[in-house]
Amino acid sequence: MKVSVIVPVYKTEQYLRACVESLLTQTYKDLQILLIDDGSPDRSGAICDEYAKKDARVRCIHKQNGGLSSARNCGIEAAAGEYLAFVDSDDVVDSEMISLLVRNLEKNGADLSGMAYRNFSGECPKASRETKCEVIRGRSKVERYLLRENRLYCVVRYLYKKETLGTLRFDERIRLGEDQDFIFRYGQKCSVLAMSDYDGYFYRQNMQSMSNGSLRESHTFDLENRKAIAQAAQACNRAYARTHYLKGVIAFAVRGILYGEEKEGYVAAYRKIVKKSFWKILFGKGMPFSYKGMALLLCLPEKSAYKSVRALAKGRL
Repeated sequence: MKVSVIVPVYKTEQYLRACVESLLTQTYKDLQILLIDDGSPDRSGAICDEYAKKDARVRCIHKQNGGLSSARNCGIEAAAGEYLAFVDSDDVVDSEMISLLVRNLEKNGADLSGMAYRNFSGECPKASRETKCEVIRGRSKVERYLLRENRLYCVVRYLYKKETLGTLRFDERIRLGEDQDFIFRYGQKCSVLAMSDYDGYFYRQNMQSMSNGSLRESHTFDLENRKAIAQAAQACNRAYARTHYLKGVIAFAVRGILYGEEKEGYVAAYRKIVKKSFWKILFGKGMPFSYKGMALLLCLPEKSAYKSVRALAKGRL
């Protein structure tokens, strides 16, 4: 078994069949598909059992609810494959996805093989063909790329080597942003990253998903993770890690304004950080121009800041 695909399952009976079918129709056949039923109260567990009976490549594991990271760690322990992939149970993947990730990993002697992804709701899109695969060599350069290009999100966009993973696991204490923590720590172990522009992972915009919705207190965990990453980054990359943190502050301030949560205290706190760090934002390594512009708007007087951010988001500026 060369590739183990780990699928945490919780309350996704509406989408689960589409997800599993997309894995069963992969052109890459040497697969183990691990469906981790994380104590789901709906029919998801029964659907998992159904597929395990149909196809020998599918294994269903039922466990007490412990959260996404717990389910993924359970899958890692059960994985028989040389390589590991993660797929969320409400998403769908292109039939060529595993083949392409494996090819790029092996062709380039990479420790991590990545790709783009597409958001969708309704009808599933089609993947675009790969036009380029960027190869980054050297541990410090891999870390810098992940920070600079904002590639610490979406653990599902990568293929991992079990040997490189070793004892590394998802931190089950993290309530949000566990993906960036995991990818960063894994990335620090990588000497070669192969990153494709192929977009064969289709991320469903499910409003019940834990990553959607308005700004919540748990989102502060994301910024705490970014702070920890800034401290753990190699000295040569700490400026990029600080930029990564400040990008998060700006993004959450904007999101809070767009969701009308000014009274919750988040926006005021994040705007304060933006004002205090404005020159670091303006001259920060790897800080995109769009973030600099948004930071400038956030530094305006309160009413003007809210009005300008909303107008910009609606394309009026």
